[in-house]
Amino acid sequence: MFIGHSSASVDPKGRVHLPSKFRDVLVKNYGRPLILTISDRCLAGYPSNYWLERYEALAAAEYTPEKGDLLRAITENAEECPIKNGRILLPARLRKYAGIGHDVVIVGRIKMIEIWSKEIHAEISGKYDTKALSVKLREIGF
Repeated sequence: MFIGHSSASVDPKGRVHLPSKFRDVLVKNYGRPLILTISDRCLAGYPSNYWLERYEALAAAEYTPEKGDLLRAITENAEECPIKNGRILLPARLRKYAGIGHDVVIVGRIKMIEIWSKEIHAEISGKYDTKALSVKLREIGF
């Protein structure tokens, strides 16, 4: 499973070194390329089989025009990102979407990872209300 977070830098060609703790999980447990797509203010990286499961679950629900738009957005903004020399390529259009410059934070989300602009991640995590978060975590059993 993907847990924790790591800082990394994007090189001039748009490549980022995938930390070994995430790379090892991907290679050992999934053995397939990462599917990178847009998410909530960041990029989401899914093992390809998990991405397909999530897509198929959404596609199986009753059709609505909004769902059609969502499925289109998910697929047209997805890229297969094989790991080469420990790095993955973050396509320019996806970097632009997520506001990614030179520094990123890679966050484990159990079955997926998120790749954040360092600045946006700091802004969001800086807004956490630790007391309210502690209460909520206890409510849900963590």
